[in-house]
Amino acid sequence: MKKRIGLLVAAATAATLVPLAAATNASAAGEFRVRGVYQTQEQCNAAGKAGYDLWGPNFFCSDGPGGLIYLYAH
Repeated sequence: MKKRIGLLVAAATAATLVPLAAATNASAAGEFRVRGVYQTQEQCNAAGKAGYDLWGPNFFCSDGPGGLIYLYAH
């Protein structure tokens, strides 16, 4: 009886955690992340183009605090 209860608890735990893990990976796939911080827009764009092999064509440069330019990539 204890063995059956243990199996039920393990199955319930797995049934809860598997969808949560899948949801985390799926939501993270569509997010942009900071890949660098630069002094000028030109430096940021050059770094974005240089990183094409890492993140593809999906990047943008945005103004940040302190007058710095942040490179965001998919």
